[in-house]
Amino acid sequence: MAKAKSSDGRSKLIIATQQQALAKNRGRLRALEGLIRRRLATVVESFYDIGEALAEILHKKLYAVDGHASLDAYLTAKKLVSRAQAMKLIAIVREVPRESALAAGPERSYALIGLAKATEEPDSASQLIASGTVSGQPAAKASVRAIVAAAKAERAKRPKTAAAKEREKADAVLVKGIRARLKAVGFGVATASVTGDEVRVALTRAQAERIIARGG
Repeated sequence: MAKAKSSDGRSKLIIATQQQALAKNRGRLRALEGLIRRRLATVVESFYDIGEALAEILHKKLYAVDGHASLDAYLTAKKLVSRAQAMKLIAIVREVPRESALAAGPERSYALIGLAKATEEPDSASQLIASGTVSGQPAAKASVRAIVAAAKAERAKRPKTAAAKEREKADAVLVKGIRARLKAVGFGVATASVTGDEVRVALTRAQAERIIARGG
């Protein structure tokens, strides 16, 4: 006996199986969403659970069952957490065991991941939490600022590649050009900096007011 088929040639059994899988994934996504929303109320204690839920949504691409193309799109639509916070929490659950992360807290754990990756012969973040020191203090108790500064110092020790040197030269030319142009149009000396693909210009209040006045 021939199997009943849909108009596009797929068997009803295949369609039913796919629908069951979709329903299961959608149910799991709803459960993880609920967990995240409940834990957000006590994020200091529950950040690791949130990270695990987000990591599962990302790894299994559960966001797709709701029609979202990416985790970013899903987070924006659901307004759960920001992308930056989500990436931090996912990195923590991937890099640091639960007990170590809970002992250090989310911000310190994330900073220690950065320090571990910056060192020439890196320990894991969990090793740093267990027995490392930062500025003479146990890593698990050191301030986030001190940890970030230590990571920056470690990265500064590394020899710069030719590409990095060329980028620095190009950035310096860009900053010089911006400052010269602002000075030429009467805005005096402005502070300009380049970070990656972002250019920042800092003006005084008076300079900003002159720009607004000219626009009028």
